[in-house]
Parts: sequence; C-alpha cells; structure tokens
Amino acid sequence: MKTFNHSASAYARAALPANPRRRAARLLPLIIFALFLPASIFAQKLPSPEKVVGNYVKAIGGKKRVAALTDARYEWTVMLKEQAIGRAVTEVKAPASARLDLIFQNGEIQEGANSSSAWMRGLDGKLRTLTDAEAHTAKLLALLDASHLVDYKKQNVLARTLNLDQSGTEPAYVVEFAMRNGARLRYWLGARSYLLLKIRDEARAITLRFSDYRAEGDVLQPHRVERELGMTGALTLTLNSVRYNIGIASSRFDPPVSETLDINALLKELDKNQEQIDERVGDYTFLEKSTERQINGKGEMTKETIRVYEVYPVPGERFVRKLISENGVALTGERAAKEQKRVGEELEKAERERVKAAEKRARDREKNKKETDDPGISDFLRTAELVSPRRERLRDRETIVFDFRPRAGYKPKNDMESIAQKLTGIIWIDPVEKQVVRLEARLTDSYKVGGGLLASIRPGTAFTFEQQRMEDGVWLPVFTQVNVSAKIMIFKGMEINITQEFSNYKRFKSNVEDYKLSDKPEPKKP
Repeated sequence: MKTFNHSASAYARAALPANPRRRAARLLPLIIFALFLPASIFAQKLPSPEKVVGNYVKAIGGKKRVAALTDARYEWTVMLKEQAIGRAVTEVKAPASARLDLIFQNGEIQEGANSSSAWMRGLDGKLRTLTDAEAHTAKLLALLDASHLVDYKKQNVLARTLNLDQSGTEPAYVVEFAMRNGARLRYWLGARSYLLLKIRDEARAITLRFSDYRAEGDVLQPHRVERELGMTGALTLTLNSVRYNIGIASSRFDPPVSETLDINALLKELDKNQEQIDERVGDYTFLEKSTERQINGKGEMTKETIRVYEVYPVPGERFVRKLISENGVALTGERAAKEQKRVGEELEKAERERVKAAEKRARDREKNKKETDDPGISDFLRTAELVSPRRERLRDRETIVFDFRPRAGYKPKNDMESIAQKLTGIIWIDPVEKQVVRLEARLTDSYKVGGGLLASIRPGTAFTFEQQRMEDGVWLPVFTQVNVSAKIMIFKGMEINITQEFSNYKRFKSNVEDYKLSDKPEPKKP
C-alpha cells in the first residue's frame, strides 16, 4: 500500500509543472471542480412521496389502526404567549370533512370544510363561503386531515417530494400535495422521526407547527400545535383530550344556517329566467381569454397556453371564434389574414343558412321537451339535497347561498339527472333579480358513458361558472373553469384544465354585414 501511494504521489508531482505559478494555474480548475463536486455527485436522492408518507403513517400507529379512525374530536386549550385565552375543538370525519371552533370570552371563530364547500365565521358573526384558491386549499387540507394521509392517491391527490429542509430542529422532507384545480399544501415530515412537523397553506397564509407527540389510544398525536395566521401572530393549542369513532354527524361540517329561506320558490323563478339568459348571450359579441394548462401526475404544470378570441354569435345558438393572440403575442401577417378569411367565410355561411338553422333549432327544442322535458336549473337541483341556506355578499352583491349534494334514494330519469345525482357543490343566487351569480360543482363518483366502453369520467372532475350583471341590466357569463379527468375508450387517460374569461360584451345587429372583424378589439367602456 505504501509503494502504491508513493508511486501515485510521484506521478502526480511529475504531472504538474515545477514553476509555482504554472502549478497554481493548473490546480485552480481542479480546486473549483472539487468545490462543486459534493453537491453534484454526492447529493442524496430524494425519497418518493409514497415512501415519506408511508413512514409517517407507520410511525403514528400503522395503516390498519389509522385507517380505522372514521372520525375524531380533539379538545384544546388556546394560549397566547403562554397565557390561556380560550379553548378549541377540532373535528374530522372521513373521507374529507374537518371543522375548527375557537372559543374566546368575546366570541367564537369557526371554520369548516367538506366535499361541497369551505366556510368561515369570524368574531363579528358574519359567515363567508370561501371561493377559488382559498376554498380549494381548505378542502384539500380537510381531506388530508380526515384521512390522516392514508391512501391519499385514491382521493385523486397528487404529490411530489420537493427537497430536504435542514433549517429546523430536525431535517424534514418537504412533500407538496396538490389537486388539479390548483390547490397546494406543503407538509414537512421528519427525516428521522418520520412525524409531521409543519404544514404551510400559502393561499390562506396559514402555518401550522406540530410537536410533543404522545400516544392517544393506539395512535400518536401532537399535543402542541402552533397556528400562525398572516401578520396576526401565533396561537398555541395544547391538547387535553381525544375521542375516536364517536359518530359525528356529517351535518356538523355544513355551513351554519342563517335563516329559513324558501329555496324551492326561488328555483322556480330561476327556471323562468334560464332560457332568456341563453338567448341574451346571442345578442352580444365579446372577448374570450382561454387558458389551458397541462398538469402531470406530480401536480406540476408542464405547459400553459393562453389564447384570446373575438367571439361572434350566429343563428342556431352557435358562436364563431376569431383568434387574435396566443401567449401574449398578437397574430400578424399570413396567419392573421388566414384567420380573418376563415371567420368571414363562416359568418357568411351562417347568414345564408339562417332560416334553416332557426327551423332546426325549433325542432330540437320540441324534441327535447318530449324526450327529456328540457331539464333546467330547477330540474338539475331536484336530484340534489339542498342544505345550509344562508345570506352572504359576493362580488359586492347580496346573495342567497346553499350547498347541494346527491339526494339519497332519488332515481334519475335521464342521462343528465344521472350525472347530476353524482354532483356536490354550491350555488350563489341574486334574490332580487333571480339570477345565478356563481355555481360550483364536483363529481363525487365516476360516471361511465356506454357502460365505461366509450368513456369514464373520474371523481374530482369539477366545473365553476360565474356571471355578472352588465350596465344595461343583462346578466352574462364572465368566468368558467373546467377540470376533467377521464379515460376515453381503451386509450390513455385525458386531463383537461381550462379557464375561460369573458369580457368586452357589445350588442350587434342581426345581419352579417354588421359584424366588425377588427384586428384589435375595442376597449371595454368604463
């Protein structure tokens, strides 16, 4: 061994120049390479999220014991700067419901989420149903809390291991959980203890820290939770007791009922307005901004395409769209000319076939009335159980809000009702103008087309629709979002994530000559 080392060192000396300056110049690249070598060569490969979560479930009691927890109620003491200021109760119920009650001398703060909605009520007593990112993230947190991370993939939750964070008291793997609707949560799970140390909710600016794990029954539970909310400081919750499988009612997680409302009468008024709304959209040209995202199995957005269209209604409840920009770049030159020509030809064709289109539309309506009784909003909601009617403000308008979920025992009469019976969600209604302000719906069970041979739409598929009152008093759509997860025949699964925003509504006359195919849309008047 000595001979080998001596020979190797002698060879190294011989390979370097005798001149010190030249030797330093020759060694410099080697030194720089050596400095970066540990990070590039010896970096530890991150474990999969399945491995990290599996270790966590095993550490707190094992999958069999944890999965047996169908519900749980936790009672806490609430502390601020180590001084008791109130108490708290947290409840969870599988598969996806959670509730928090903070009780102080000057009032209560309540938060809840289930598969239909997410809501909160502050010290002022005002109830607010969460929307968009806040709602998506609150529902995801409720799902993960209620399941204790067991079989999260079966709930269509995506996950990826981001990094190993060594800034805390214990190195922790950071796992990001996500849904295709954009909901994201980050969990810090100890690399040594395997226990949950922290959760970060960026949408609501909430950080939860967990410590002092001790056994409660057959499962380890954190006895100290620090809750940081934005810039308001941190509350500390210390655990007093836990009770498992006590039969908590599902209604416990519904938004509180503010008053008794005649929802059925309201729905009848909505039904009268529905056809008028569909026809009024055909009186306007408008801009459509369409954003399509591709999301992989880890919840990462791999591609985003943004297109802006001018949209022209034509007879027969159809629309012709003219592409004017893509990913922020306006169409120019030959491509713009081709698009202009294509749209002009389609509009001229629609004008020539106006009479035939009107006759076909009348025949189709009559056929639908005979075959399906032309289902409207009220027919759609008849398949559902309506719960928690309440009054809230949304987009500066007073609304009546209620959740809907599948009505037990209802037998669907047609395909539309078969789909509707698998939906859960929320609807906001303007009680004065009898219009839908916002509608959210999510598929709770798979829906098979042709017995699954043609297509199978997976649970978690969701749709959001919103409309506003225009200056002339007409209500028109302003926003839709669709998240579809499906398998088409024997082919690979299909994932669709599309957001559409509608603006610059302008009335038009009935003749094709009145269409203005401008290269640049007129700005919306203030």
